[in-house]
Amino acid sequence: MSGNPVREVVILTHGDADGVTAGAIAKSIYRNAEVYFTHPVGLLEDFREFAADSKMAIILDISLDERLVGELLREFKEYRGRLLYIDHHPLPVDPSALLGVGVELVHEEGACAAELAFRHLKPGWEMSRVALYGAIGDYALNTPFVRDAMLKWDIKTLFLEAGVLVLGLDYLGRDYEAKRGIVEELSRNELPSSISELLVAAAIQAKRVEDMRRRLPELVETGEHVAYVINPPGSLGLAAFYARVVAAKPVGVGVEERGESCILSLRAGDPRVDLNSIVRRVAPVQGGHGGGHKQAAGARVPRGRLIEFLEKLDREVGEALSGGRTRK
Repeated sequence: MSGNPVREVVILTHGDADGVTAGAIAKSIYRNAEVYFTHPVGLLEDFREFAADSKMAIILDISLDERLVGELLREFKEYRGRLLYIDHHPLPVDPSALLGVGVELVHEEGACAAELAFRHLKPGWEMSRVALYGAIGDYALNTPFVRDAMLKWDIKTLFLEAGVLVLGLDYLGRDYEAKRGIVEELSRNELPSSISELLVAAAIQAKRVEDMRRRLPELVETGEHVAYVINPPGSLGLAAFYARVVAAKPVGVGVEERGESCILSLRAGDPRVDLNSIVRRVAPVQGGHGGGHKQAAGARVPRGRLIEFLEKLDREVGEALSGGRTRK
């Protein structure tokens, strides 16, 4: 990257509501920061491409992929700028490994990344509303910060705006230019409903979600403990959520077939089921990878191994529900 102008601040964040709001909070402090969207598998290459020549890099709401964490640590160690990593996913390494290579680590499970960004970066109180959009989008509402902040905003308007943001971002998908514009607007504390493109997208997506919900009973397939839907006509996360509800199963899975791979979103409704732990064990056995939170996780497995993965997942969920030791 020699010959390229040195970037001052680069923000690498996730493209969902939590990542976008965390990115907006960071951009409200670092006004000239460049924003790029990434994901666990893409973080290493995106860091090399967009952030390695910057004076400061901020990574938000991106789980560290355990297959790549060794290379990431080496990359972080070689980085000469200030590196701030704010995240709430379970870490695949001891925090000391990140601190040892110069990473400024802000990590806490239970809170969303937007809340952690707000608490760490300390923008004005007005931006707490943006952090709450992220908390609502990530179902991370049971923290002292969120409970206190909720008392200081009109809850009806708050949930309306968060809903517009979540649904609009779902509709936009990989339209990262549009999402960059939304980060910019939110960094100035503009209401999501005042962003016309986002409002229209949210209305369209809400109709899609309702259409999908109505169709799911004919699309859902089930195991003993897991309900799944392949190539749902809508959001994988919502498909997983509603598949679980429709089939009255502890776990729901939304599956998208993409080339020779399957992308999965998983949702659990029983606190005894730790999806992050299960997926991190099961997916590699099937030639894939995955992880996330206890109640919400994602995975990628080879298309030809999907049914094996789902069967193994079903057995592991059964083990968790019975209180037995989860099999390796």
